[in-house]
Amino acid sequence: MSEPANTAKKRARIAYDIREITLEQVRTLCEQHHGYGTAGGASVYAFGVFEGDVLVAAYSWQPPPPGAARDVCPEAPQGVLALSRMVAVPREERKLNHVSKPLRRQMKVLIDRTRWPVLLTYSDEGQGHTGHVYKCAGWEATSKAKRPFFLNEDGKRASSYSNGKHGGRALTKGGFTTIQRWEHWACERGEALAWMQSHGWRRVPIPGKVWRSGNQAYTYAKAAA
Repeated sequence: MSEPANTAKKRARIAYDIREITLEQVRTLCEQHHGYGTAGGASVYAFGVFEGDVLVAAYSWQPPPPGAARDVCPEAPQGVLALSRMVAVPREERKLNHVSKPLRRQMKVLIDRTRWPVLLTYSDEGQGHTGHVYKCAGWEATSKAKRPFFLNEDGKRASSYSNGKHGGRALTKGGFTTIQRWEHWACERGEALAWMQSHGWRRVPIPGKVWRSGNQAYTYAKAAA
């Protein structure tokens, strides 16, 4: 994915090297330095910050569970994209001072905000996270709730939602934690569907594909200019 031409000069002034990466690269860094020890099974975007040939920070984005998307943006849940993983090597092992700066660049330049007007993420207080990085990157703290957390067979934190459904993996309940939700909107709240439509995005059926319910499957496609 190439950046818009009008951002080329700005990129020359960026003090870090951010590139598209694979989900496997995100997963490897998470295994080493993230409290959950892994990453999801899919991503819409994955970016990494390199210092030379060394990956020092990684970010993975994917649609959130349908219920979470509807709760945040009921008029256009398909326009919600979640930052599912953000991970970095310890501060003493990198020159990058603020992981919020590459995050902000993704939000403003690298992600197509006409398709994804609503960004969503969470900070887990049980992992010692305050959400300071999100605040620095311009996110808004919204709801906070006490939630159960789960452990996989290795004793690592794991999400109960995977591959499009809950309960698909053998997990054990580890206790409770407090989860803070963070949001970032490219448009006014309540106007996400109109925003997407004004930029040419339309809901269209996927030929020959149905959901497990038997209902027709849809996706969003951008009308030709």
